[in-house]
Amino acid sequence: MKFIKQSMYYTLLCLSIVFASCNSDDDGDNGDNGDNGGGAEFVTAKVGGADFAAAQNPAVLVGATKASQGGLSILTVQGSNNDGDFINFTIVDYNGPGTYTTGDGLTNVSLIQYGELVGTTGADVWASNASTSAVGGLTPGEINVTVDADGVVEGTFMFEGYNGADMSTKNITNGEFKANLDN
Repeated sequence: MKFIKQSMYYTLLCLSIVFASCNSDDDGDNGDNGDNGGGAEFVTAKVGGADFAAAQNPAVLVGATKASQGGLSILTVQGSNNDGDFINFTIVDYNGPGTYTTGDGLTNVSLIQYGELVGTTGADVWASNASTSAVGGLTPGEINVTVDADGVVEGTFMFEGYNGADMSTKNITNGEFKANLDN
């Protein structure tokens, strides 16, 4: 009987320690202390007036990288939904927070695009890039990076995408992003 009482005592003690060590501070919230670390990643926009949002469940499908080589810095951000539709952009000659354009000339290789998965191997893509600048009449894209600190990039975007396959356009407006840098 003494063994059972001791076992119960140690079991309760261990459970108390386990429950005491778990609290709401473990949820990754930075308490809004302004350090921009962590937090929810997202890519959202209106595509032709319809809502687009990168998946949050069962996994967050948002990613970002920043790389520099030979004095040239590149920022890429992508968000995808569970249907395989995506928005991604690449800023070439990235210099931190500021406004960057796409599709405004043949020498500007920065791009932004929206794509819809077609079947299992292809996608219909509407882009704003150097090639679409030659189409004429399209509004150049704009990416406004407002935050690049503590491993997080945030900002807004908009563009008129052109699909060369069927010569259609899509307006992507009210775009917003927040992504943790992978590197």
